[in-house]
Amino acid sequence: MRSAEEFVAAAYEALLGRGPDKSGLAHYVPAIASGQLDPADLLRILAGSGEAKSRFVPPAPPPGPSLPPASDALEQGRRDPLAALDQAIAALHAAGHLRPDQRAYAEVHRLRFAENAHAIASLLRDSSDWPACRVLEVGSSVTPLLYHQMLPGLRLHSLDLFDHAELDGIVDSQIRLDLEKTDVRGAATLPFADMHMVLFCEVLEHMVVNPANMFRALAAGLAPGGLLYVTTPNFYRRNVRRLIAAGQNPQPLYPEAYGPESRFHHHVREYTMAELLDAMRAAGLQVEVAWYSDCWDAPDPGLPVEERQNLVVVGRRG
Repeated sequence: MRSAEEFVAAAYEALLGRGPDKSGLAHYVPAIASGQLDPADLLRILAGSGEAKSRFVPPAPPPGPSLPPASDALEQGRRDPLAALDQAIAALHAAGHLRPDQRAYAEVHRLRFAENAHAIASLLRDSSDWPACRVLEVGSSVTPLLYHQMLPGLRLHSLDLFDHAELDGIVDSQIRLDLEKTDVRGAATLPFADMHMVLFCEVLEHMVVNPANMFRALAAGLAPGGLLYVTTPNFYRRNVRRLIAAGQNPQPLYPEAYGPESRFHHHVREYTMAELLDAMRAAGLQVEVAWYSDCWDAPDPGLPVEERQNLVVVGRRG
């Protein structure tokens, strides 16, 4: 039968990877020998210690999937439109076309909006219709105002849950539709067609939907050769990896005191780059470009690309 001292030594070795220190022996051996401490309780104490948790960090996910070579060139100029974006925000605010909450939203999202504007111009500039390309944005009342200022000539369209009076005269059409309640399985047809580009930005994570089904439905409204531009949070971003390593679930619970607006803020499901690429291809789209975006990250030259906070994937309709 194993003695109390042998049990303590074996527990330390198994859970901490080392022998017990003098204080551990002095405390735990007599407690187990006298029956004051159950051996199972010692295992729980050691397993719950910070030292034990630091030894059992789960392995990092494998490197992200390979991305199209064109992605690097497109990513490099993503902040070039920042000055024009800031001028557009200031001009719209001065003219009374941006509410205070819309201005605050635009300033928080300014790096993402600049990145989007750069992508629109870079990806559509070679079109014979440029700059009068038809671009539809899903779920935003702010960005059409900005793109109208920054990229004059674009034929803008909007699809959202609501009509927005501020977009009158800015967009060619406002489509009122709840995609959450739309059946996008099979050969779904949405009420738009012949678009050069559809922007589906920071919407997917809020929806209970299969991404391939949604991408397929949106792509059906593209002209041949048209582009579906998707952005969404990167599930494997740095802070999520740290939560998983600490044994915590990174997915927040649905709010206890939820209301109608909770659907616009709660993330139902976040995705990895590999999942988005697979969904694009399952929807019949060719992946044109894809990159990990740092639009939400504080400047950090040591941050691995795969741990940036946002994903950008662009698919082309054949």
